[in-house]
Amino acid sequence: MSAGPVKYQYLISRTGDLVFSFTVGTLAYFVNEKENPRAHNGNTLVELVQRKRLRTIAQRDKSETP
Repeated sequence: MSAGPVKYQYLISRTGDLVFSFTVGTLAYFVNEKENPRAHNGNTLVELVQRKRLRTIAQRDKSETP
């Protein structure tokens, strides 16, 4: 006896659920960035990405110099 394909239930619709979850996740991230005290001492996402970028550039420059 074959069960057949599973039909998934959606809250809104197939694409609506995706947009809703992305929106809620993004808003939760930004609320956390504003309210989290650790985020105010140099640990915000933008600052972390900038530091990583500068580190990568420095390593690349170091390896290129003979």
